[in-house]
Amino acid sequence: MKSRARHSAAVKSATADLFADGHGGRHGGTHADTDPAEAQPVSVRRPTPASALAPTRGDVPPTPQAFPRQRTRLWYAVVFSELMEPQQPGYQAASMLQRLSLSAQQFTSLVSIEMPNALLLEIKGSVKLFGSLAVLHAGIDAAWSRLSMRAHSATAPTTLAALWLARAGKQGGGHPLCIEDPGQLAGGLAELPIACTSWDPERLQTLRAMGVTRVGELMRLPRSGLSRRLSPAAVLDLDIALARQAAPRRAFVPRERFRERCDFETEIETVVYLQKALEPLTLRCAQFLRERQAGVQALELRLRHRASPVTRVRFGLASITSDRRRLANVLEEKLNRLELAAPVRGMELVSGSLRPLSAASLDAFAGVRAGGMRAGDLRGGRDTAPQLVERLRARLGEEAVYGVRLIPEHRPEAAWQRVQELRLTSAVQAGGMRVAGMRIDDHDMPRPVWLLDEPVLLSADRQQLRQGDLILEQGPERIESGWWDGKDVARDYYVARQIHGARWWVFQERQTKSWYLHGVFA
Repeated sequence: MKSRARHSAAVKSATADLFADGHGGRHGGTHADTDPAEAQPVSVRRPTPASALAPTRGDVPPTPQAFPRQRTRLWYAVVFSELMEPQQPGYQAASMLQRLSLSAQQFTSLVSIEMPNALLLEIKGSVKLFGSLAVLHAGIDAAWSRLSMRAHSATAPTTLAALWLARAGKQGGGHPLCIEDPGQLAGGLAELPIACTSWDPERLQTLRAMGVTRVGELMRLPRSGLSRRLSPAAVLDLDIALARQAAPRRAFVPRERFRERCDFETEIETVVYLQKALEPLTLRCAQFLRERQAGVQALELRLRHRASPVTRVRFGLASITSDRRRLANVLEEKLNRLELAAPVRGMELVSGSLRPLSAASLDAFAGVRAGGMRAGDLRGGRDTAPQLVERLRARLGEEAVYGVRLIPEHRPEAAWQRVQELRLTSAVQAGGMRVAGMRIDDHDMPRPVWLLDEPVLLSADRQQLRQGDLILEQGPERIESGWWDGKDVARDYYVARQIHGARWWVFQERQTKSWYLHGVFA
């Protein structure tokens, strides 16, 4: 009975500290983050299902198990104070963090963005490569100095511990604070102000009203009371900071694209020599895309001059491709229309974001099946449909060649929309025709290919229409729609034929009884 009473008292004393070890090992082992002299014996519990560990509203998160030493990571956190300035828009801060992440990937492959102004780098695997943690930490800090970024950094075994130390700006002997041993986390975080957690102001004000201003004072509060007064998420954050809870991070993955620069020994003054110098870049771009089984739909050529600003020439492609011939043809057509503002000293070819090639793009016999092309045509004879569109756009302009997409609307003038992307597939399908995903059945009244921008008045009544040698062949088709947007119509449409054979699409306004021409059939 006495031993059982002593054991019960020990369990109660363990609840006096929020982060006292809640689970002892089978052989009485203590948590790696606590001092063995201060560890309290606790009762051994049976394993709890994972679903039961997820806290719900009002529940107290259970005290988690300590992670094994071999799984401990080392996180470098850096906070850029200037990204929190009021004049810095949120989208600019996100773009800046992405560019800084690209710079950080020279030190480690795992970089994670912590909005709105911090980065996290997992550097445990890079310590041996750079010689020591001090050298690695100093090297990363030097990278921010070269970019003229004001930064505060720290290193710790957990993500939140490193972030809190960096936000607090703690310095140890004139150097950024580095904690390598998880057992030193509690002591290293104890003196930090609670503001370094970046919790919402209401939660921080509640803690200050309780007289809690330091993280160490926060850790001495009972778990149940802290969860009830703040939220289970606050307890979870403390568990993560002290390496008692896993905290997976989303790694930053840069958008891959081709980018290569070429400098000339002498300045180039004519487009012909520029096209010749561009051929190796085009070849390497196509090879780069083939190796990744990807394609692009946009390219940009940047021409650098001695004194003039950089000339940017943008190229659009009708479909995703990695074919060298198509890339070269588009570049050639664009450059033929280019007037050089000044002699060119160098150039840079930059692709758009890489996109996966579809199965049709990788099919060697797609052109033969689609259009009956011969092998000689594919080798270099006639152009494919995407190449034709790209050639027209390069000569006439990007806006001059476009596609048409149907909209679910009864009014003819509002039933279509211009789109830049073209669906270069056969329009005729089995059992009818499909246009932009919408089916036109055979029994529907036909629609003209040429629709006038505005209806043209033909006559005021039907008698004058007949005297104008116009015969109504099909119809009427009544269209009444648009009352909800103030552009309502009430029309009866007919297919009419002129005496000379032309077929028109006409309608009669139901209110005024006037006749209008709205379209012409081919």
